[in-house]
Amino acid sequence: MKKEEKLVDVEPVRLPSLGPMRPGKYILISLITVILLALFLLFFLPGIIKGGRYVTFTSSMCGVGVIIDGEYTGSTSGTNYFIESGSHEAEYIKNGITIGKETLVIDHPVFATLFIRRTQTVDIVPSQTDGLYESILDNTLEGVVSYSAVLSYDETYNYPPLYTSYARDVSALGISDVSSDFHLLSSFVTTKEMLDDLKSAAAILDENGIKYSTLDITVLESLISGNGDNTDVTLVSPSGETHYTSDGFYSYSGESFTMGVNGKVSTENMNTLPIRVSTSGFDLAGFYVTEYEYALFVRENPYWAKDNLETLIADGMADDYYLAGITLSTAYVSNLPVRNISWYAADAYCRWLSEKTGTTYRMPSEAEWYQAASSAEDRPYATSILSLDDGTHTSPLSMLGGLWEFTSSAYVPLSRIEGMTYDAESLSSSDIIVKGGSYINDPSDVSKETVGVMRREVCSDYTGLRLVRENI
Repeated sequence: MKKEEKLVDVEPVRLPSLGPMRPGKYILISLITVILLALFLLFFLPGIIKGGRYVTFTSSMCGVGVIIDGEYTGSTSGTNYFIESGSHEAEYIKNGITIGKETLVIDHPVFATLFIRRTQTVDIVPSQTDGLYESILDNTLEGVVSYSAVLSYDETYNYPPLYTSYARDVSALGISDVSSDFHLLSSFVTTKEMLDDLKSAAAILDENGIKYSTLDITVLESLISGNGDNTDVTLVSPSGETHYTSDGFYSYSGESFTMGVNGKVSTENMNTLPIRVSTSGFDLAGFYVTEYEYALFVRENPYWAKDNLETLIADGMADDYYLAGITLSTAYVSNLPVRNISWYAADAYCRWLSEKTGTTYRMPSEAEWYQAASSAEDRPYATSILSLDDGTHTSPLSMLGGLWEFTSSAYVPLSRIEGMTYDAESLSSSDIIVKGGSYINDPSDVSKETVGVMRREVCSDYTGLRLVRENI
């Protein structure tokens, strides 16, 4: 059996006292102090240093922008925006128009702001609405014009709810009747996505008791599905009669005729469906406006000079190709057609010439161009931009081929279904119709029925300008 060892006596360890305070007491106080300090640092100090709230701005209108103290903060998209405590000047904008202002007061919550988001909701009610509806309509129209040209969508190119946004905005403004405007908007439906959006918008308008009108939904469904009926319209052609005026113009009397051909009601044929149109008397130029004639215009209107391109682009009047490859000069006469000008530039030229001469000059409507082209059907397709005048003066030159020609007609995809035509001046957000094809197109692909479409600011080397002069 092992012998028990005797331990050496050791003096016990004693914690020093803090004055009259026993060790256990000041350790407890220290622990409490550390805990309280930690609680203060975690639960109070962040709120003291950075006081404020996360604010969500809401509105019955779509896409309202929020400006706080002169700086853009965000929009009514459901996002929370941190705004510091205090009084702030808030401004609310829609489509660039101020719809309301207010002083926004944010209190100073302190406790647990590091862990708990202190939120606040601000509902924006428009108090200033002058010009707002017109802006909403223009923006919606601009949107449907762009998206009507897209016939399919994928994950990278989605269709936004244009019609439903319009309906919500209209409802928020308390407008009671949008019949004519909504009918026009429905004339741009070219895909199932747009049609579904239109139906949703109609439901919102119904729910709010707002009067509206659309193209026949059944017809739209048939159009998009490709199951539309064939048209069976009695076609009436223009007479083709014209008279040469000896100064390069051809005179036409007013007529009523059918523009287009019978075919299946579908998105593929919607631009050439038959439509009954009428014209008044007009004179059409036998050839395009030339580089020399345009140079005279630019000399008196330096805004349209090529060296002012940056301003023209910024103003939305032209694109990068304005007058590309064209050297304008009034020192020598160039009878080549002017090209690479925008529709806006062509319109400005017509206005300048009208003012200078005292006679109204303009671009032809699609119907006027069609009537004139009917008188030139015996001429061959123009395979160059040069004048191939045979001296007969029976009809204008290069109505088919040569260059695409600007018209004064707005492009509305489903206009023929409703039997309507639209003037470009009355529908400023729309694309415009160009006619006739160009020398690079296959003649078998272009006829007088063919409808080309261009944005107004686009400049093309294959597009020119032919003038109409009001009968004198």
